[in-house]
Amino acid sequence: MQLEPGLKSMPIFELILPCRGCGKECRATIADGTRSAKIRCSACGITLLDARSITGYVYVLSHPKLQGMLKVGFTRRTIAQELQELSWVSGLPEHFVLEGAFESSSPEKHTAEIHRRLASKRLQGMEYFEVTVPFALKVVQDVIPSGSLDDAESPVSQQSDQGEVSASSLGQWSCGLCKNRWRAATPDRCPLCKSTAIVLLAGSGQSFDRPTL
Repeated sequence: MQLEPGLKSMPIFELILPCRGCGKECRATIADGTRSAKIRCSACGITLLDARSITGYVYVLSHPKLQGMLKVGFTRRTIAQELQELSWVSGLPEHFVLEGAFESSSPEKHTAEIHRRLASKRLQGMEYFEVTVPFALKVVQDVIPSGSLDDAESPVSQQSDQGEVSASSLGQWSCGLCKNRWRAATPDRCPLCKSTAIVLLAGSGQSFDRPTL
C-alpha cells in the first residue's frame, strides 16, 4: 500500500502486557507520537498501562563545589539522563544535586522567563545564579503554574490525584529520593520518581511567603 503524497508512516509499537490480576497475556499497539495511553486487561479490566507523553522539565540544581550558586535549566530527556550528562561534562569531582524538577509544556519559554526574573543574580553568559534554593524554587513555581506563558499546563510539582483544590488547601511536599518539591493536598508518592519517601514541608492551609535572598 502506498501513502498519499505528503503523508508519513508512523511507527507502531506492539506491547505484550501480562495481567497481574488474572494472568492473561494481553497485547496492545501504540503509534509513535501518541500523547497518552491507558490499557486495560480484556478479561478482568485491571489497568495494565497508564502513560502519557511529557514535553520536558525545568530543573534547579546545586553542587557541593559551587556553594551559593544554582543551575536553572531545562531538558527534554529524563532528569536522570540530564544529571548524568551534566555531572560528566562539568569535570567537577562530585555530582550535581537535584533541588527541584517541574514538568513543563513549554520548557524553553518557561526557562527563558525564569532567567529573566533572576537576571540580576545571574553569572554572565551562564545558567548559574547566586540565589538560595527556596527563592529559586519559588520563582519557578511562580512562572510555570501561572498560565502566563501560552496557558501552559501545570507542572509535575503541581499535580495531584485529588482533583480541583484551592491554593490554601495545598501543602508543600518534598521527596527524600529525588528531592523534588511540589504542592498538593495529600499525595501518596512523589509525582516525579514515584517514591513514597515524601515529607510535608508546610501544612495545608498555611501561607507561603516569598523567600528572601
